[in-house]
Amino acid sequence: MKTTKIETIVCGFERDQVIAGQPYAGQDRHNGEIAAFHLSRILGFRKTPIAVGRYLNLEKEVIPNAAPRLLETFFMKDNNTCFYGKCYYCKGKESGACGKKHMMEGTVVLWISHKMQLFRHPWSRTYVQNKKAKWEVDEKFCDKVLQIDMYKGPGVRLLDIIDTAIFDYLIGNADRHHYEIFQYLPDSMLIMLDNGKSFGNPYHDERSILAPLYQCCIIRWATFERLRLLRNGVLSKVLESILSFDPISPVLTTLHLRALDRRVTQVMLTLTNCIKHNGQNKVFMEVDGQGVGEKHIDP
Repeated sequence: MKTTKIETIVCGFERDQVIAGQPYAGQDRHNGEIAAFHLSRILGFRKTPIAVGRYLNLEKEVIPNAAPRLLETFFMKDNNTCFYGKCYYCKGKESGACGKKHMMEGTVVLWISHKMQLFRHPWSRTYVQNKKAKWEVDEKFCDKVLQIDMYKGPGVRLLDIIDTAIFDYLIGNADRHHYEIFQYLPDSMLIMLDNGKSFGNPYHDERSILAPLYQCCIIRWATFERLRLLRNGVLSKVLESILSFDPISPVLTTLHLRALDRRVTQVMLTLTNCIKHNGQNKVFMEVDGQGVGEKHIDP
């Protein structure tokens, strides 16, 4: 890992704005990247790049240091400095982000220089209205995933996907269509990149994000133990305390923090149902994908 990149705020997305519509609706939320990074730490995953909020002076800090390709995308709108950058989704001025005058609130994310290998997520969505993916209509879809070499066992990769599904459910991210691992490292952990489609609607819990969990009904024992410690309102208190030190605090609204606690409860209820139908010796796994046998579970 070496340098940093700047992920900018999208104009008009205030902290308390509710993103309605499809579960992956809306543009990325820069504050979501910050909250996601700290949540990953709290859950013991540590698979999300470091993210921290910053106030940037576009005129003094960015424009003098911008590459020519980036510089040519800057423009003025209503006396505010704006730019749209060079990327697949950058569609010109209509997709531009604007500061207030020359100041912009954004998120700085640690850039990972190691080459990545990209994989299609088994539980990815179709992103086509009225067209469902196979996992949405097949309750035994996990059986088919377990036939794929990289997920057999169940292997570490599938347990990583289930950890990520729980993480995404908590933050409300239904946009995990691909995932990355470190290239040339076949046993690499799954890296939780691109968490901007998060914390959009505190009133809605998108249960379909949990499909890998409730269809496979397996989880790392360590993940379960951490969730058990964070239930009953503990998660929101811990995360709120940590986020209070970020330069652009408050990062999340009270409603989003409460939603996290509500979703932890739903994850635990899902696991209770899995244990009821399969027995805990088939639900709980060690880090290497081996069963842990019977464990004492506090009510």
